[in-house]
Amino acid sequence: MKSIIVYYSRKGRTQKIARTWAHKTGASRLEIVPMGYRGTLKEHMKYLLCTLFRREMELDLYNVDFTKYDRIVLMVPVICGMMSAPMRSFVRQEAGVLHNVEYVIVHKGIFARQPKLVWWLDKTIGETHVACSTIHQRFNKEYNVRHIDGNSILK
Repeated sequence: MKSIIVYYSRKGRTQKIARTWAHKTGASRLEIVPMGYRGTLKEHMKYLLCTLFRREMELDLYNVDFTKYDRIVLMVPVICGMMSAPMRSFVRQEAGVLHNVEYVIVHKGIFARQPKLVWWLDKTIGETHVACSTIHQRFNKEYNVRHIDGNSILK
């Protein structure tokens, strides 16, 4: 099965998880990057405001043919209980192209399964997910895979 892991990482946590699982499964990786993001305080504030108010962010260019992949894994970082703005923008841009999608919800805060987020992703993409799982970190320790539903690559 040919898979691709699509992720956004602001501080490197989701990137670390994506690299680990890409090596374990042999999947390709695609990092979503906001246009012109250099990590300044002004850009950080814009990112937080776009996340909290569900605004779009302009993304850097990428050239991937998603029809070549049997499984598309979206590693969705959750900040303050909401999906990060760059990942939300990516999902909206590629809504008609994504098929056989698996969600991996990555969060550090209070443990939750995020059913509204999964519902929004399914509705926006236009098809039901193949699998959904949650990765949670507590007290800056190891990441734990929780709640694997469906035929996930994380099994």
